[in-house]
Amino acid sequence: LVQIPMCNEREVYETSIAAACQLDWPRDRLLIQVLDDSDDENLQFLIKDEVYSWSEKGVNIIYRHRFIRTGYKAGNLKSAMACDYVKDYEFVAIFDADFQPNPDFLRQTIPH
Repeated sequence: LVQIPMCNEREVYETSIAAACQLDWPRDRLLIQVLDDSDDENLQFLIKDEVYSWSEKGVNIIYRHRFIRTGYKAGNLKSAMACDYVKDYEFVAIFDADFQPNPDFLRQTIPH
């Protein structure tokens, strides 16, 4: 499970999402959560569109937006961890929106 929490990250959302979607990991064992706390509706649409674009390419990626933004980034992550499907993933990687991991990041950090 890869989580990308963001809030009004207009300058980096595309590169951040792209980097996560290009991770070298079996597609059937990877889920990317884009956790958007943006209050700009236009930006929300752009981020949703980017997520949809990667989804159309076969990436297992979902967009989540909270209407009640309590707890800032930590609250966003806590809310996302409460999703039922999270229990299906043994490992969680959290990437800040301005961090772009190398494609081999998971292979380098997750033990065999």
